[in-house]
Amino acid sequence: MTTAPLQRVSVAILSYNRRDELHKTLNAVCRPEYPWREVLVADNGSTDGTVEFVRNAFPDVRLLALDRNIGIEASNRAYLAATAPWVLSLDDDSAPAVESFDVLAEELAREPQVAALALSVRRSASALERTSSSEIAYGFSSAGVLFNRAAIESIGPYDPELFLFTNELHWTARALLQGWRIRKYSGAVVVHRSASRNRHSSKHAFYYSRNLLLFLLRYAPTAQKAAMMSSYFRELLVCSLLHRTGVYLRACNSAWRIGAATREKIQPLPEDVFRSINPDLRAGFGYLG
Repeated sequence: MTTAPLQRVSVAILSYNRRDELHKTLNAVCRPEYPWREVLVADNGSTDGTVEFVRNAFPDVRLLALDRNIGIEASNRAYLAATAPWVLSLDDDSAPAVESFDVLAEELAREPQVAALALSVRRSASALERTSSSEIAYGFSSAGVLFNRAAIESIGPYDPELFLFTNELHWTARALLQGWRIRKYSGAVVVHRSASRNRHSSKHAFYYSRNLLLFLLRYAPTAQKAAMMSSYFRELLVCSLLHRTGVYLRACNSAWRIGAATREKIQPLPEDVFRSINPDLRAGFGYLG
């Protein structure tokens, strides 16, 4: 294996109250044979001793310790603090199978207009694929993606008002509007252990549904926007009745307020581009447990 590509990469890890998971990730990342440019941890105000643990056990890690949970804005701070031309974004429960990165150098230099290289995020590193990249519009996860630092500077990082979930979807729309491309590379693997925090909750349902409605407000093609929003609102209303919850209506109200306050972000996509993103317009009702 050649480690040369790793020297062009900063690793940015988002953490929140999952000290044991972060320990596994840092053990996998922080090895002498893996010469990353740097490793950064953005901690979202953890109360489980995560900050003290990182300071004591991994003193070479650049720790951005926040005093409260600011959602994906914490990732933004790590991306912007990174110094390498590429930033490997990870969650505290995901880690790269570094042996699969040995042919990545060619992909990193293939085309300067690639904003992000979506890696193969999976539960296991078995059966690594040696495939070249293919162009996609949507499909990357912050748990395993390589960002072009120049693209982050040009496009900006994630929208902080989203707080949680679908931030990749919104960023993709902004990237495409600026003429950037997103590619998928199955040859480099990130193992995502998928710890359960926030994955089955009304909090997930709220943010997922609110941010999808906000996505339609901002990026749906002008001619189809009213119909798409009406259809999605009906689904949220049905779910509200079925589950006897107000979480979806609160999500709608929040989306209207944020949309009204950020009208400058409304940029309808051409229909073919919007369809290529293929957003998963569901209510997230399964997450209510």
